[in-house]
Amino acid sequence: MKDLYQEILDQHTAPGQMFETKEVTNESGVTFKEYINLPDSLRGYLDFALTHADKECLIYEDERYTYKEVFEKSAQTGNALIEAGIKKGDRVAICMQNNPEFVYSYFGIVGIGAVCVPLNSWWVPSEVIYGIEHSDAKLLIADSKRLQGLESLPNVKKIVTSYTPDSSFTSFDDFISGHDKTFPVVEIGRNDHATIYYTSGSTGKPKGVLSSQKAVLATMFSWACFSSVMNQVEAKSNPKAAAIVSPESVILHCVPLFHVTGSHAGLLMSVLVGRKIVMMKKWDAGLALQLIEQEKVTDITGVPTQTWELLNHPERLNYNLSSLKTLGAGGAPRPAEHVKQLDEEFEARPGIGYGLSETNALGALGSGDEYVNHPNSTGRVVPPLTEIKIIDQDWNELPEGEVGEVAIKSLGNMIGYWKDPEATKECMSDDGWFRSGDLGKLVKDIVIRGGENIACPEVEGAIYEHKDILEACVFGIPDERLGEILCAAIYLREESKLSIDELQSFLSTKLAAFKIPVNIKFYKDNLPRVGSGKFDKPN
Repeated sequence: MKDLYQEILDQHTAPGQMFETKEVTNESGVTFKEYINLPDSLRGYLDFALTHADKECLIYEDERYTYKEVFEKSAQTGNALIEAGIKKGDRVAICMQNNPEFVYSYFGIVGIGAVCVPLNSWWVPSEVIYGIEHSDAKLLIADSKRLQGLESLPNVKKIVTSYTPDSSFTSFDDFISGHDKTFPVVEIGRNDHATIYYTSGSTGKPKGVLSSQKAVLATMFSWACFSSVMNQVEAKSNPKAAAIVSPESVILHCVPLFHVTGSHAGLLMSVLVGRKIVMMKKWDAGLALQLIEQEKVTDITGVPTQTWELLNHPERLNYNLSSLKTLGAGGAPRPAEHVKQLDEEFEARPGIGYGLSETNALGALGSGDEYVNHPNSTGRVVPPLTEIKIIDQDWNELPEGEVGEVAIKSLGNMIGYWKDPEATKECMSDDGWFRSGDLGKLVKDIVIRGGENIACPEVEGAIYEHKDILEACVFGIPDERLGEILCAAIYLREESKLSIDELQSFLSTKLAAFKIPVNIKFYKDNLPRVGSGKFDKPN
């Protein structure tokens, strides 16, 4: 019997459903899973904006724009770029703080089949010049601060944002003024180039991560699939559980758009579901608290330190933050104690994501009870396209539980590093796997009882619903007849009088009978943990 998660996932990917998949073989003979209903291009994806045309899309300081207005300004940008000589496949760079014109530029570039090159706005002029020259960008859209020191690039047309006017450059408003508000017809395919993001450059010059149209799109559909599945899983155990992403959501966009977290999780994902985006040009925890209350923000997705700063801000209790539902994070792990405190102090639930620019942020996601109960995990592999395995230096797959390098295969993987075939060959295998350089291990946490799969996190989540439970660890032990039987080690509140029979009776209203632990042991002290902070489960 399948666990609840797999059962719901199978329903979402069944024939005729939005997330139905098929197997495709690329020009190199590598087989991937692909969504049947995936748009052919990011231009086609932008049409989702018009399905919620009159909804608020973008809030920036005192400016407010609907999805229709954002779509039209993006189309004007695309038409202006064509008039400026930009053709399909040309690279166009953006380098500025977050603001609405970054959004119009991004959408306008990809909407005409050009390649968007978001450059790190924290770079110094020499680094910006490197990015422009390395990507062969023909045009740069930037704010005046980022344009300083670029006088050595006479052959690159420069557009300055309307938020930082400069008389020596064309302003963005002037650049798009008078252009048609519908996108021109350009034939763009799934395999065409879409974006080049630059890596941090920790081991030398930053590398340009080249991705196809379908790779970027695969991330949005995969996250939407995961969100929908987990919404139903959470609702089974907690009818009041908030949707991870929904049309009613409002995201505080507090990370730079030149990172995939900002552009993918914050911006592009919002287009699909019609989520309102409250954009900050730079992070300020005090201002964030004001915006959460003012705009009734439901979601935050940033680096872990941002939600931690909100929690510890001296003015936090002076604001109404009850609208918050999810506290997302990526880019680094959260300490387990931070996860616990966030879950206790906010009504919102913390979440975590793992991915890289090279995978268009696809990798793993942790949310809800599963993340709170397993805070040292990055969560589940994002379904249904993504595969993750742990390998040694020779690409050999390692057994479950053994530490090695994380390798990822999905439709979201990059084409390769721009103009760097050697670096591409070092990290990508002939059969489509990307080696991340990150260390990790896979722990399935599944007990197979008489042929029935039981997900330990699901059982632990049900146990934690009892008010007397402080810690719960569910695991399997060998059984001659059934293969494995389910056990639970539990640390109770000091004053608790809970009995084993009472707990099993409590669980009978939440779990199928075969998922209720047979052996339960109560402990008077915290359960033992390994060095990583996880419970020390028997192997």
